[in-house]
Amino acid sequence: MESMLGIFDWTVVALYIAVVAFLSLRSRFGRTQDADEYLMAKRSMNWIVVALAVFATLFSTISFVSVPGEAYNYGMAMMVLGAGQILFLPLGIYLFLRFFFAAPTFTAYEYLERRYNRSCRMIAATIFILIRLFYTGGVFYAAAVIFESLVGWPPLWTIAAVGSFTVLYTLVGGVRAVILADVIQSVVIFGGIVAILFRLLQVTGFDPVTVLSFAHAHDRTFELFADPAFYRLNVHDRWNFWLLIYGLILGPLMTMSCDQLVIQRLLTSRNYRQAVRSSYTNYLISIPVIGMLYLIGVFLFFYYHGDMAVLPAGIRGDQVLGYFINHELPAPLPGVIVTALLSALMSTVAGAVNSLVTVFFKDIVSPLRPLLAGTPVEMRYCRCLTVAGGVLALGVSGLMILFGQGVRTTLMEVIGVWSNLWPILFVAFLYGVLSTRVSARAILVTLAAGGAVNLIFPCLMYYAMPEGERWGFQWLGVPGLAVALILPPLLSRLWPNRRELDGLTLKTIGESLRNNR
Repeated sequence: MESMLGIFDWTVVALYIAVVAFLSLRSRFGRTQDADEYLMAKRSMNWIVVALAVFATLFSTISFVSVPGEAYNYGMAMMVLGAGQILFLPLGIYLFLRFFFAAPTFTAYEYLERRYNRSCRMIAATIFILIRLFYTGGVFYAAAVIFESLVGWPPLWTIAAVGSFTVLYTLVGGVRAVILADVIQSVVIFGGIVAILFRLLQVTGFDPVTVLSFAHAHDRTFELFADPAFYRLNVHDRWNFWLLIYGLILGPLMTMSCDQLVIQRLLTSRNYRQAVRSSYTNYLISIPVIGMLYLIGVFLFFYYHGDMAVLPAGIRGDQVLGYFINHELPAPLPGVIVTALLSALMSTVAGAVNSLVTVFFKDIVSPLRPLLAGTPVEMRYCRCLTVAGGVLALGVSGLMILFGQGVRTTLMEVIGVWSNLWPILFVAFLYGVLSTRVSARAILVTLAAGGAVNLIFPCLMYYAMPEGERWGFQWLGVPGLAVALILPPLLSRLWPNRRELDGLTLKTIGESLRNNR
């Protein structure tokens, strides 16, 4: 599709890139960069900065594309999941977050070595690396869809150009540059969403009641919750009550335990109390943003199905937003939206590369070569790994785009299928804090067995099945999670824990941990 952007639009994009480049250079020069600065910003970031960084990191082009596409295709029911997860955030903080502040920590997986052993730490870190590599591929898959429909960029060009610049500013400025850029990106993302929603209100006559009534009449709001079939237990359902409960509980618990992408941002906070504040603020920012994105999808459905405009044949739900931006927004608003999309993409990729480097260096390289700590060689390793991690992530992204084009699913489903290893990692942390009996050997077997199940199931019950017979994509992680929850207590009867666990479980938590706030 030919780009409709003009000189004013591209000026906005160029200005944004210049600001990010400036922040990267400013973060690099004027301070000594050691590993603590490069990876953790000396644990000196203000809570609101960290909250905005977490929001921008988690808000990718997947969100920008898939959430309006979800509302356009299926309605607003899934909005309840995104907004409702804050209900279980306090439990996630209580169970996990404070353990990461009990000692100077770079990664979540350091806890697993203290609780179990080094092998558990290294295997869990490897699983995280695999998950985030696929996640980065999914981010670029989403970016390719929207940039191709919006500005006519070939998918591989998006990877090469945007990815290379993102890796470069991450390499130069480290996590401080990434976080400061995230703050700017949060503002740009929010401004872009508001601009789109305002324009949709304008072209629909500022009549949201009519829009929502039309959406309700066409099952695009919350009608699903009144359908008795929504409450049945059926693994072929794309979405139902049981998956809602599953996501509401598991989402924040996994985020607060095993997702280094978030944990690393929180660990740059000045202390535990500020990290908690950042966690709540991130969710409170996310809720209205998610709501606006779902409204955008509903307004787009009304605009193109309510006899107000004609959508060309062949435009899918995931591409409608790009088409609307290209044809209905006056300059320089398309430039603002492209900038917001670039912000979402670059923020997530920068965060992913930074967390991949931190996990690989601190959880895999450093335990094998402890003498590197505090030496000039340590920084050379970090920089080389940033380049290598970025190149690997971009390579996986290219393969994901080619692979994803052969699977007829929505973007949400593509990402959901490749997120099934998260629950297995979560179980290692859950038993770590809840049980004093579960041993390292039991967790190692659990990681292997649960991971194998959740890698095999997508192949058997999704990709190998006809479209009408597939399991719902969110069910694909449940079998491995069930195996992972059952195995540790059973295996610990054979191999009980014999390690000292002072301060590492809820039962043995010490006063020093309680007061470390």
